[in-house]
Amino acid sequence: MPRYNKRGFPVCHGGGGEILVFILYAPLTPLRLGHTMKRNPPLRGTCIMRNKVIWVLTALLGLAGCVAFYQFVLETESNVPVQNSLDAVAKLDNPPAAVPSSRPKQPDILTYWVNQEKKSEQAGLTETAAAYRNRIDQYAAGLPTLPLMTPNWPNIQTPSTNMELYLRVPMSAQPLQSVQPLKPTETAIPATSALAKHEPASGVYIGMLGADRRVGYDVTKIEDIYGRKHALYLSYVGWRKVQTDTNTYFPARTAERVKELDGALQIGWEPRFGLDDVQDDEYVRRFAREAKASGIPIFLRYASEMNGAWVPWHGEPQKYIEKFRLIHDIMAEEAPNVAMVWSPNFWPPDTIDSYYPGDAFVDWVGFSLYSTPISAEKEQLKGTVIDTFAPLYKRYSHKPIMISEGAVAHTYLPTNQAYWSWAESQLGYMYGLLPRLFPQVKAITYFNFSKAQAIRTNGTYVYDIGENPFMDGYYQRLIASDWFLSKVEPGVDPIPYRYTPVLDRSLPSGQQTVLVYPKLTNEQGKPPFAIAMYQGNQFLGVSYEAPWEIDIQVQSESASEPWYVVAYNDQMEVTAVNSGVAPIAQANRGTP
Repeated sequence: MPRYNKRGFPVCHGGGGEILVFILYAPLTPLRLGHTMKRNPPLRGTCIMRNKVIWVLTALLGLAGCVAFYQFVLETESNVPVQNSLDAVAKLDNPPAAVPSSRPKQPDILTYWVNQEKKSEQAGLTETAAAYRNRIDQYAAGLPTLPLMTPNWPNIQTPSTNMELYLRVPMSAQPLQSVQPLKPTETAIPATSALAKHEPASGVYIGMLGADRRVGYDVTKIEDIYGRKHALYLSYVGWRKVQTDTNTYFPARTAERVKELDGALQIGWEPRFGLDDVQDDEYVRRFAREAKASGIPIFLRYASEMNGAWVPWHGEPQKYIEKFRLIHDIMAEEAPNVAMVWSPNFWPPDTIDSYYPGDAFVDWVGFSLYSTPISAEKEQLKGTVIDTFAPLYKRYSHKPIMISEGAVAHTYLPTNQAYWSWAESQLGYMYGLLPRLFPQVKAITYFNFSKAQAIRTNGTYVYDIGENPFMDGYYQRLIASDWFLSKVEPGVDPIPYRYTPVLDRSLPSGQQTVLVYPKLTNEQGKPPFAIAMYQGNQFLGVSYEAPWEIDIQVQSESASEPWYVVAYNDQMEVTAVNSGVAPIAQANRGTP
């Protein structure tokens, strides 16, 4: 019940609950006045008409006043950032309106962890639930207090990461520069550049091969399972193979399903009988006409991974170029909806260039890009896909690039060893950092291959997102970002900014968004648990997940002071420090 003042009116307070109570009880104010008058009988006979009027006016004014006040409170509170347990340490300002945020449209990181812990408990995954609880506990403990950093601090002997800082800038403000091998975002795409077939001006098409346990090649299930409609669906077609269900060479039935989803089809077209069997004949022409008849955008990944000795079209670069150009010319004549994708494997890299057919014959450049915990039969957890992709991007970023097959292995079948947490962090590099650091990457198709499929085909790794509880929720969280596109729309431009490397010791004043790229230099391949940013002795912000974006407010009076970023492990211990001045190091653990 509300409290009343000496005049019999409900007391109105600023808290949301009391405001609500006031609104609910405001119409009862006349009754309260009537109750007061019953205690004063002489007033009843002379004032009854006046009091009726007062009752009505009081009720109306009470309702109007409280609704207006409640609206004022709502508007005032809407300007305050949503708070959690870390707000005692940091309050982050909203990014400037001219550069909209690309935050995933998901709950905050703490809510996400809490939800994942509950799901893990319900699924009987006690170790996974315990891992999420540890994250929650460390988050709640907050960041340690750091002493003032100076270049005289001793270096950390074996830092876990080497961090680079990038600043978000509007496209209109980004200068045109040449590609830098270690600073990929210095590559700028001139506004007058002509876009390739099916190419968006910005953003990344999300795609998938639905060979996982839950989808089972039924592409209509992907949106329900993974929380978002995908733009691309991957299918493989054997050379001269008849699709018996439709009596076509082109996968017409799959194309029909994709068309119903308003999607596009990526086709891995594989000349399994070798290059000599590739001719300008009725098979190729009919395939092209059937592709046109599908009425959907087609990305034709013809004879991919040609640089690998495991395919029969490997070993003759000049003949390969001749056949690729032939297929290009036929598609140009018969199927204008087909974009030609030239797609080597990321490994071995030294023979890739010799197979390139030329700019006039390639619409998109694709790469097969995988992250695996074993290399040459030895455990290799250090590094990420960015390390291997950066030099390829430097050579081919004059074309739109797709990761035509991309995946992270989380289980090594020969020993049945699981690398669930490692794979989770690797997925963050592939979907969180890679698109932002390499803006010419315009599509990523995940090779979602189940354990059962891997065993049946004598595979070595399991890539199925759903068979790793850490990756399952994280993939959905990552692709919710507005960087990712659910429909092939040429020219669409949802991202009006790029990230450019910060090479100076100072930062521009005002509201900014920065991105921290932590290179994994430790042998265990463990990413930071948290990355915090400071300027002088001022705390600017913190992030707990890839792409490690931090919204900061740089005061004009301190803009010239050096910045530094600090990496923490899951025990909130400092494991690396990078600065705009020089490498600096150790800090003591403390309380916020």
